[in-house]
Amino acid sequence: MRIIIKKILNAYGQILLSVFFGIIVFCFWCFVQRGALNYQEQLQMFLFDSDYFIQRIAVPGGLADYIAEFLTQFYYYPALGSLILAVCFVAFQRLVWAVAVHNGTDDFWYPFSFIPALLLWFYMGDESVLLSLVIALIAALLFMLFYTEQSNRPDQHSRLLFKVVTLLIGVPAFYWLFGSCVFVVVLYVLFFELAHRQQIVIGLLSILYAVLIVLLCAQFLHYPLYRLFIGINYYRFPSVIPYMQLVLMVLFAIFPIVLYRLPCVRRSGRVEGGIMVVLVIGGFFLIRGGFDPVKYRLMETDYLVRTHQWEEIISRAEKHQPTTPMGVSCVNLALEMEGSLPDRMFNFYQNGVEGLVPAFQRDFTTPLPTSEIFYQMGMVNSAERYAFEAQEAIPNYRKSSRCYQRMAECELINGQYQIAAKFLARLRQTLFYRKWADDALTCLYHDRKVEANPEWRKLRSFRFTKDFLFSESQMDQMFGLLFAHNLKNRMAYEYLMAWQMLERNLQGFQKYYPLGRFVGYTEIPRSYQEVLAYLWTQSHTSFEGIPYSVTPEVCNDVTDFARAYIANPHDPGLVTGKMGGTYWSYLLCKK
Repeated sequence: MRIIIKKILNAYGQILLSVFFGIIVFCFWCFVQRGALNYQEQLQMFLFDSDYFIQRIAVPGGLADYIAEFLTQFYYYPALGSLILAVCFVAFQRLVWAVAVHNGTDDFWYPFSFIPALLLWFYMGDESVLLSLVIALIAALLFMLFYTEQSNRPDQHSRLLFKVVTLLIGVPAFYWLFGSCVFVVVLYVLFFELAHRQQIVIGLLSILYAVLIVLLCAQFLHYPLYRLFIGINYYRFPSVIPYMQLVLMVLFAIFPIVLYRLPCVRRSGRVEGGIMVVLVIGGFFLIRGGFDPVKYRLMETDYLVRTHQWEEIISRAEKHQPTTPMGVSCVNLALEMEGSLPDRMFNFYQNGVEGLVPAFQRDFTTPLPTSEIFYQMGMVNSAERYAFEAQEAIPNYRKSSRCYQRMAECELINGQYQIAAKFLARLRQTLFYRKWADDALTCLYHDRKVEANPEWRKLRSFRFTKDFLFSESQMDQMFGLLFAHNLKNRMAYEYLMAWQMLERNLQGFQKYYPLGRFVGYTEIPRSYQEVLAYLWTQSHTSFEGIPYSVTPEVCNDVTDFARAYIANPHDPGLVTGKMGGTYWSYLLCKK
């Protein structure tokens, strides 16, 4: 059996390592960072339209961008997106090795071929790195492999001719189709010619040729020169120069030559195993350092909000309590959708009213969960406005299928069918939103079909129907007006009461508390009982005669907390443990 396993490893060991690497990449993106896939997918809208293709191909690197956006749309399903990334990373690693082998690299150094893929994986921890860079690098490796094969021709005259023709035609074509990764190719040509002591002049002229092509394109394209040199669509922020990308491009160009220059070594299972262990451990810490856990937890939370996985949001918050306004607002929304916001909100970290509705920021991420809050509450116009603002803030000026869908929903609910038709027409040109758009199109100019959708019918009854000045600085009043418009809007009432508690406005709480009779509570929510008990203790020494249905448990907890607070107001136990999950802890100890 050992002999059979050894023969299999000798024959297919390299392939098995690559497959194992692909499985790790798949599991990472599918189970660890699926929120990052959602993040990338929602910031573009790939259209099956000839004008869309022409728009992409009209700039250098357009084909890489078009292919990348085509593949990125499959991130809509995390398993498909993870499979695509796994294939891309394995293809990248195998091509690095193929180029190295054609240079004459010894098989002993095969594990080192994973280093460029690990570095690229680390760099993709920056969420603004686009898949087009990976596509362009794979294309560059294919070009490098073809050039290396031509250089191995036995006839020197034909070899020189093929090199010249390949570079003359290939360099400008590659630059226009795949962008500035052409410099990876020409740098490799230079290092290849130097390492093999062939036509060094060709390497130097190829770099000069590539620079001249970029300068020529600059005369006809309205892009800053630096963007034409570093790549137009490799990075989401046009004004940022990603220096890490430039460093990696140089390293990827020289890496196959470095492997070629390594000496031939007698094969040893122990040594190879040791190298693999070092690469696995080093790769683990490298990837771990490239992905900011706080940032990517927010992406995951946004994905869970988008897919309405409210229980999962709460479960994750119990393990890692978010502290940013975006994260806290998502947890509060999940509690509300599960019907437990008034009972459990102070079991989680609260950073004031921004934990209910974060202040508007002109970016392309934070307005999306806030749009979901407004949408679920019935503030349809605000939900659409936030979705629109998020889309328009996308740095590389792309549209968003997620935002288009939300805006189309809002227009259907408002009965603005002509505007909804425009959004739906675009969504019909996509792959994964087409069926939804086709179904929504049947609702145009048919109020009964809109009303047949339970969610849309409910939101139609909740939404504002009269114009007035909307004030983001007085959201509690907006909640109050929304609740007054429809007394069945329980979410509006509970956000109104939560706002008063988070603002420590106990007078406002007393003012709005009687409205709870319209909501239909079977018992007073826990946090409301705590406020009522606290208010009673301000003018009474015992709970005897309290006119509210406050449970004995809450009365005892209030008494215990009051004694502990009087004894030591700075006791850290007041903000942790059982007492920390109360309104009094927030009211008195978290000022």
